Amino acid sequence: MSLFARLSNRLTVAPRNAVAVQRIEPSWPAAVMNIDSGITATSLSYSELMEAIGAMADESGEVVTPTTALQVSAVFACIRLIAGAKASLPVDFYRRGADSTRTLVEDHPLWWVFNERPSPAISAAAFWEYIEASRHLYGDGFALLIRDGYGTIQEALPIHPLAVAPFRIDNELNYAVQVKPGLTRAVNQADMLHFTNFGFDGLRGMSTIAWGARRGIGIALAADKHSANYYRNATTAKVALTYDGKLDNDQIESLRTQWASRYSGSTNAGKPIVLTQGGKVEQLSMSAADAQLLQSRQFQVIDIARTFGVPPFMIGETDKASAWGTGVSEMGQGFINYTLQPHLVRDEQELNYKLFKTAKNYVEFDRSALLRGDLTKLGDYYRQAIGGSQGPGWMTVDEIRRLEKLKPIGADAAQLYRQANPSQPAPGAKP
Repeated sequence: MSLFARLSNRLTVAPRNAVAVQRIEPSWPAAVMNIDSGITATSLSYSELMEAIGAMADESGEVVTPTTALQVSAVFACIRLIAGAKASLPVDFYRRGADSTRTLVEDHPLWWVFNERPSPAISAAAFWEYIEASRHLYGDGFALLIRDGYGTIQEALPIHPLAVAPFRIDNELNYAVQVKPGLTRAVNQADMLHFTNFGFDGLRGMSTIAWGARRGIGIALAADKHSANYYRNATTAKVALTYDGKLDNDQIESLRTQWASRYSGSTNAGKPIVLTQGGKVEQLSMSAADAQLLQSRQFQVIDIARTFGVPPFMIGETDKASAWGTGVSEMGQGFINYTLQPHLVRDEQELNYKLFKTAKNYVEFDRSALLRGDLTKLGDYYRQAIGGSQGPGWMTVDEIRRLEKLKPIGADAAQLYRQANPSQPAPGAKP
């Protein structure tokens, strides 16, 4: 069943002879519509819409939109990195106990929806990548919760941000969803997952490319265009041929043509150069303007990475010293703490509020999944967790085995380590 059909079945009563059609991307925001509930959403003027999505030309003369922004390699790399890291984190379901403990609920009915298949048409990894990309490109990510006749959540359908217009009724958010061009329906906040970016004003978050990186992206686009024109037009030669004597115009043109035919192009690379009559080849240095262009392009990579909160080395910029730590492992941990953590906390709070009607159940993204690439650091963490530094342990061996998808072995492995006397070795301690 297509996305249009699913939305129609969820938002309105579809006629029996309705024909399912393929998904249609919105060409205009759903705000410019009257909603069947009687609420009229305020329409946006053209300039307001363009400014909202960052589609106004800035001082560089370039128009920055989600489409043009992704043509800048630094932007694409930052969004791909953040979205990929987010998609690799498992969503764990827990039940909170009366004594402030928690129990992992491995067979929760929503585990499959948010870890494997939110909808028959999309995997969980693609779902979270789409949500994260929408957050940075448009300011918000949206997913419609599809329920059965008993109110049980069956699917989570990602919706294009331009197809959703939030509006308020009293103190409650509602959403005008563009099902197809010309057809809009209202959705209550209980049925819409709204993943906001930084700067949420009660209706919308702030787009990273429209607010933080707009000028930097515009400059990067202008620099890329200038570089492309430079190489396409080949306005500057790399070498100069000099002769002591005077050459007439015919000799100059003949020499230039012969040089180009014999020594230019990849097929002639490596051929020895032979000059007669005292000719010399002089290498031309890079002009100050060209050197400044290269420096500007390098700076834009750092500037864009700073806006997204990504360490520059993680998107290939390794020339500058990093203040994120002394090693790749420490810098990676900084990425988790300072880049991903704010997004994960916002998303966890949104999921907990929309999925559960009680505080006893909650979800949490498993941050430790990103540490599994560094087995040495993970091993040190597990050693400390079971009391490997002669201190009290906070995890048992069986709990660690469960994290590693291994069967528990029981007995002492199920008990927390408590040092009885200084001479007692801790489990996993180095001799």
